[in-house]
Order: sequence, then structure tokens, then C-alpha cells
Amino acid sequence: MKPMNVKLIIPNKTIVDREADKITAPGSEGYFQMYPRHIDFVSGLKAGILTIESDAYEEYYAINYGILVKQADVVYIVCHQVIEGDSLETLNEAVTEKFSIINEKEKATNEILAKMEIETLKRFFEME
Repeated sequence: MKPMNVKLIIPNKTIVDREADKITAPGSEGYFQMYPRHIDFVSGLKAGILTIESDAYEEYYAINYGILVKQADVVYIVCHQVIEGDSLETLNEAVTEKFSIINEKEKATNEILAKMEIETLKRFFEME
């Protein structure tokens, strides 16, 4: 059976462009698998683990929300963020590290927003 060509794309570059025999993806209604002879298909993706497989390899990617489009023998997977891992264990470590950095940035941003809100309220009360 002829493999499908998989393209995993984020806003600024293509992460993966290779042949695969099977894809397991986190659809909006649950995980699903796709094989080369699958009908043309479009699906929303939720955050989760994307697996791309062939006889020679098995790759894991943590993805943010996105969309998957299968057209003929090409599968386009477009996501905002992708983290690659050699195995599920290393992927878990990478995701944990990345999310802790994001959480720290969110905390700092929330602190700045709270200060701005307080300053805005003070100025409103001074106007009265």
C-alpha cells in the first residue's frame, strides 16, 4: 500500500514533511486513526498527542489545538504549537517544562494586568 505524505505545520515553518502508514490524532470528538486509503477528511484537533507511524519509525508530538485535512494522499496538520518527543516519556518531560515556562509568563502577565486595573480605578476615583 502506498503511504500518505504527512505535513505538520506551525505558523512559521513545516515541522514534518514525510511519508507515513498511520496517524493517530486527538480529534475534537476523541482520538482517531487514519490510514493511506482513508477517504478525504477534515477534522478539528484538540490539545493532545499526535502519533505518526511507518514501518521504520514512530514519532510523537504534543500539539495545541488545530485542524487536520486529508486530501488525496496528503495529510495537512496545522497547529499553533507543537512539541516533539522521541518517546512518550521524553515528550511528557518536554511538555511539563514548556507549560511551567508558560505558567510563569502567565503569572507575570496577570500581575501586570492587575496593577494596571488598580491604577485605572484609582484615576477614576480621583476624577470624581
